Amino acid sequence: MPPENAESETQEPAKRRRRVIFPWVWLGLLAALRLAIEFAGFTVDIRVGANIIGPLLAVLGLALWYAIRGRGPVWLRLAIGVAPFAALAIFNSLYAMQFNGAGEIVGLMRRGDVKADELLAGVDVVSEEDGVTDWGPGEYNYPRFLGEGAWAEAVGPPIAVDWETNPPQELWRREVGAGWSAFAVYGKYAITQEQRGEDELVVCYRVETGEPVWSHADKARFDPTDFQGNMGRQGPRATPTIVGDRVYTQGAQGMVKCLDARTGQPIWDVDTIAEYKAELIVWGKSGSPLFVPASNDGVERDLVVVNVGAPAEATEGFDASLVAFDAETGEEVWSNGSRQTSYASPELVTLHGERVILQTVDDYLMAHRVADGSVLFEHPWYGSSDNMPTCSQPIELPGDQILLTKGYSHGSSLLQVIRDGDAWSAENVWTPPIQRVLQTKFSNTVVRGDYAYAMDGDDLQCIEIATGKKQWSSRRRPKLGFGQVLLVGDYILVMTEEIGEVVLVDASPERYREVASLKVLAEKETCWNNPVIVGDVLLVRNAVEAAAYRLPLATD
Repeated sequence: MPPENAESETQEPAKRRRRVIFPWVWLGLLAALRLAIEFAGFTVDIRVGANIIGPLLAVLGLALWYAIRGRGPVWLRLAIGVAPFAALAIFNSLYAMQFNGAGEIVGLMRRGDVKADELLAGVDVVSEEDGVTDWGPGEYNYPRFLGEGAWAEAVGPPIAVDWETNPPQELWRREVGAGWSAFAVYGKYAITQEQRGEDELVVCYRVETGEPVWSHADKARFDPTDFQGNMGRQGPRATPTIVGDRVYTQGAQGMVKCLDARTGQPIWDVDTIAEYKAELIVWGKSGSPLFVPASNDGVERDLVVVNVGAPAEATEGFDASLVAFDAETGEEVWSNGSRQTSYASPELVTLHGERVILQTVDDYLMAHRVADGSVLFEHPWYGSSDNMPTCSQPIELPGDQILLTKGYSHGSSLLQVIRDGDAWSAENVWTPPIQRVLQTKFSNTVVRGDYAYAMDGDDLQCIEIATGKKQWSSRRRPKLGFGQVLLVGDYILVMTEEIGEVVLVDASPERYREVASLKVLAEKETCWNNPVIVGDVLLVRNAVEAAAYRLPLATD
């Protein structure tokens, strides 16, 4: 007869084999997932995220496995199992990481350290105290986010592009507060939003000199410290909207204001978070106010329309996702919608001869009637305010079409808007309906002729609109990054994300051809702000500085 312990002796090697098989399976699964992400054509931000999260999951998974199934004293197994989790928690409590658009770590800051905008908290913004005495429109104006057209386009005479022999000339450079606002330009003045310490400001500068002429401050600071929120950093996101002698703004925490354009004095304000019990979404309120002029289509008074969003928990009867205020008084005119807002701005378009407001919300594109905000149609468009959000504007195209673009490896879609009497709908044009092109993340699309141009991840890309077919993608080194684009006549101007350059590229479907470039901002300072060209002046900014350049003209 075999010894009594023979069975246990034969089972022990089998148990050991089962004990050590998990680490190999776990690491193999993570490696297979990473390879799948690499070869599936995901954008660089998803691939970089996998590079960070993959090793972290590997270490945490192995530590947990060892605590449960490893060999050794219980105290040792528990210590090894808990150590990585404790180290991660301690690190997160001491340091905040800063990321670029690709998700790469570009900075590490001790929590509690003074930030750049806080150093400006005690600095006087205004050098003149009487405000503006010569306020008025200029020959060229850029009075709101992305200008006055359907996409970002320079306003002014043609520029010369031989910057080697006739380079742009710097007019001024100055420190500014944090934030991702662009400049809105009206006549001789440029207005933007900034964070300086505990104050959220709207500041008016002279275009020619950079001197501030007035500022308006609110005690408000958007500065998320959690891992997810910190990826967007601090400060306001929206761009002011200038209409005549008034300026309309939205702060990062949902404060909507109307200011006197000559002095910066407040005329009215609405705290939309408090008034409508809406949630302050993870990366802050980013929608720029939309001005809708009165007309004979039922809009009896000028309106200012803003994305308000929705409460964190579904609330029966909530209907204030999109709200229109009287531009003169701030009184609510109408509200509609129950879905959470995105990070894009409401947009006024004309479809089938009727003015319509487009709004992107969680998982949908919404179309609202301007007179009362009622929903004309909705179309599925994936997005979540706290996970793979929608930031890019819908693009109105001829023939009642709408181009939608989105990052996070989602892609783009071309819609045909159908109207049959009072019934509205939108149908997909492309096959397949969503194509992995123009994967914009923080940026927007510009159109020239039959082609659209935008940042596809961190590359500039051109597609044929009718088919969604890619014409080319840039393969530049150093990369353009998750920058912003501006149509300038026959060219695309790209404001790079991290290298401080503007790059001028042929707006041609034939190939990517770079014609000029210029260093305009400091390197290694993230720039997600849109550039502006008004007349012959280029205005750029990031979260720490702003600058203006005189561009050479083609007629010079």
